[in-house]
Amino acid sequence: MKSVLRLGSLMLGLAVLSACAGQQPKIADIETATCAEKLDYAALRVSEADVQNAVASRVPGYPFLRANRNSVLMSAQVGEALKAGDGSGEKLFADWVAQMRGLDREARFAEMRNLPLAPSVTLAAQEACAEQLADGLSIEDYDDLSTAVFVPDDYLDFQRIAGFYPLTAFAAHFGYEGWKRDNLQSFDLSISDLEAMGDWQVYDLSRDALNVAEFRAIARNSFGRLMPSDAELLALVRSYAPEIRVRTESASDRIGRPVLAARNAISKVDVTAPTMFYRLGHTYLDGAWLPQITYSVWFPERPKQRMFDILAGHFDALVWRVTLDRDGSAILADSIHGCGCYHMFFPGEGMERIAAPEDGDIRETAEMPAGLVPRETLAKPILWVDAISHHLLKVSAQDEVGHEEANIALDLLQDQTLYSIALGDGSGYASLYDEDGFVPGTDRLERFILWPMGIERPGAMRQWGHHATAFVGRRHFDDPLMLDRYFKIR
Repeated sequence: MKSVLRLGSLMLGLAVLSACAGQQPKIADIETATCAEKLDYAALRVSEADVQNAVASRVPGYPFLRANRNSVLMSAQVGEALKAGDGSGEKLFADWVAQMRGLDREARFAEMRNLPLAPSVTLAAQEACAEQLADGLSIEDYDDLSTAVFVPDDYLDFQRIAGFYPLTAFAAHFGYEGWKRDNLQSFDLSISDLEAMGDWQVYDLSRDALNVAEFRAIARNSFGRLMPSDAELLALVRSYAPEIRVRTESASDRIGRPVLAARNAISKVDVTAPTMFYRLGHTYLDGAWLPQITYSVWFPERPKQRMFDILAGHFDALVWRVTLDRDGSAILADSIHGCGCYHMFFPGEGMERIAAPEDGDIRETAEMPAGLVPRETLAKPILWVDAISHHLLKVSAQDEVGHEEANIALDLLQDQTLYSIALGDGSGYASLYDEDGFVPGTDRLERFILWPMGIERPGAMRQWGHHATAFVGRRHFDDPLMLDRYFKIR
């Protein structure tokens, strides 16, 4: 692994593999190997080929589970239920294990398909073993399992120490304040002012609004997290998908689909296949697990504007996420770029901004460039995106603009499809992301300036679960408690 960020968890994982290295089954012994040996063997093949999927962390001692930041919070909630003795602990424990089993299944599928050579242990055999081992867990395993579940921070403290962070953070703070002054005024522009800025290309999806009864009919687990069928998930995604209007000056401003010509090749964005990617997640807000739908679109590049343009580089991406209330109404949205930069919040009417510790110092806090936004706008938004920088300029309602006849229809794909892309040369599959969760070839010059902030490879496009969104302070886009830090539902 190249990433120092995950060095601790990697060393722990390698220790587990090393402990059983002498017991690794030979190819001829696979059929008689134990389930644990089969999974260890597959993990070793993945490590040797450098096709690890970094979307979730392996759980040491439990090769059939992986964890994300939601898993960590769910672990604490299981512990609280067990202490309370209210009888819900065992069901929560089972659903917590199922969540981590799902993360492992998702990552394992991509890793196996991305291997240059098929492993001796088939994916089906691995899944059967993983399910068998997960079924063998009981509430008595909680203490050991909860200790093993860990997701490393995406901030590098040693870089902050080496970069004199307490001092250099002030320079980053004033730079960010300058960016806000230069860029956030666009949210006050009228639609006619925006339209006069240039040529706009409109991208959208066919939409079918989901009614309250349909939303409430979706199954939930014991935590209250949505468990939709494939059809229900697609209906959810289409119901809240944004329309995107991009000021277009060149091919760099066209939405496309990431593709790989060959293994280890630098990826490209195919602008002949405009695509919106989506994923379902959850946040813990106001005492409840609430669903979130995250949408992302990719651009070929952020083109260079001068000789030393520290922000320019290969690939660019815009991410829009909507949070839904218990009845399915859109209550809040937030947005970042594919690097985790430019985090902006769009609370709906009916939300209240609460005081956060960082409000009174130089740390980045919840930036709300549009104030409170009507919920109807958040449910059916138009995102106005600038040329070159692909900054979000404004969020408006559908009924504020005229109908466009020349819209470009977006394909709709799960974000997880980027973990295993069919290679153009027909030689197999590979991930858009490397084993550390970065898109190779997307580094920016800003990394040489902002490294004291402790974010690895600032400016580079990165995989879900690795979006640190504050240069000054600490904030992760996938932290289930992040929104609860800033907002509450009235």
